[in-house]
Amino acid sequence: MAASMASQAARGLRTAASKHVLLDKLKSTWLNPRRWLNLQEYQSKKLMQESGVAVQRFYVADTASEALEAAKRLNAKEIVLKAQILAGGRGKGVFDSGLKGGVHLTKDPAVVGELANKMLGFNLTTKQTPKDGVKVKMVMVAEALDISRETYFAILMDRSCNGPVMVGSPQGGMDIEEVAASTPELIFKEVIDIFEGVRDDQALRMATNLGFKGPLQRQAADQIKRLYDLFLKVDATQVEVNPLGETPEGQVVCFDAKINFDDNAEFRQKAVFAMDDMAESDPTETEAAKWDLKYIGLDGNIACFVNGAGLAMATCDIIDLHGGKPANFLDLGGGVQERQVYEAFKMLTADPKSSHCKYPPPPPRCHSYTAALASISTLLSPPHPSALSPLALSLSVSALKSQAHCAETSGSDRTPGF
Repeated sequence: MAASMASQAARGLRTAASKHVLLDKLKSTWLNPRRWLNLQEYQSKKLMQESGVAVQRFYVADTASEALEAAKRLNAKEIVLKAQILAGGRGKGVFDSGLKGGVHLTKDPAVVGELANKMLGFNLTTKQTPKDGVKVKMVMVAEALDISRETYFAILMDRSCNGPVMVGSPQGGMDIEEVAASTPELIFKEVIDIFEGVRDDQALRMATNLGFKGPLQRQAADQIKRLYDLFLKVDATQVEVNPLGETPEGQVVCFDAKINFDDNAEFRQKAVFAMDDMAESDPTETEAAKWDLKYIGLDGNIACFVNGAGLAMATCDIIDLHGGKPANFLDLGGGVQERQVYEAFKMLTADPKSSHCKYPPPPPRCHSYTAALASISTLLSPPHPSALSPLALSLSVSALKSQAHCAETSGSDRTPGF
């Protein structure tokens, strides 16, 4: 249970066939009323550094010459070069420059410059990116450290506990769900009292359960408390470190981390939210967020805009059941207004691959939909021709007269129905 909660929605959804991935991403959408904040790896590590969390030494570069200089400054035995994009699977990705892999290890600083030259300005395609990939604008040049042992540690909000919990396992560096399924006895949980914070005995107990021994035990406990300080400081909903490892030299280091934030805290986390990299965001998702709409692009040709995430998912399932493919998931929300309906439809008509539209609003807000029909009609005729034909509507009986009037006055030949 706790382990599954530690897993967040997958990024880069681009196919309606991936129903489980869609469900995972929708969970994130339901928990956060607006779009989710995405930070690059180096940005998360900077936040960790500011809270005294132990991470590898690293620099960020946006040119090959800067990457070369960074590698020289590190003066490390081995260097890791990582392309900075928001999608996962970088290690097995491919650049349109011909370079394979977005993560490379080398002992030669000169090679860092050569590799960066084949990364920066080129598109990297992974299993989570669009088919054309994502342009790499930054690379992270970091000290490569040996890891003698890997553990898993996370702090997340748990509704069943009405507050934050620590989740850890001595089996790190792998999918925590696999650990929970095969060896659930190796998943450890500590409920945190929001008023007391992480107590010393809790931190030490978790460090012990993670398998740290001797002086490393207190070192790990200290890192756990610092991670909780970060969790509170940035209004996080999750801080996941995988792996939290120990080196042969006797250091406890956070080698990789994912931080999720509470979007409702943007008003007091302006510096954090200013780090948001919108360049990789789907333009339609960004536009939808401006109108408090939840949008996820898919690969089909039947556009959907629906009230409620549950109904939207059911609509996608019904379309798929009958051999069709949804072009998107779009939840208008319970308090939808006329302008939101118009903007939603405007976004759908801009999608060149959508040829049909499924549009089932619920009874409570039918007046918002019917009032928007006249405005929508301008998107269905010159000089704004739409590819969406036909338009399937599902309205309540109480709204039929209003909808019929709008259809008549807009010149539409669509017939009211329920």
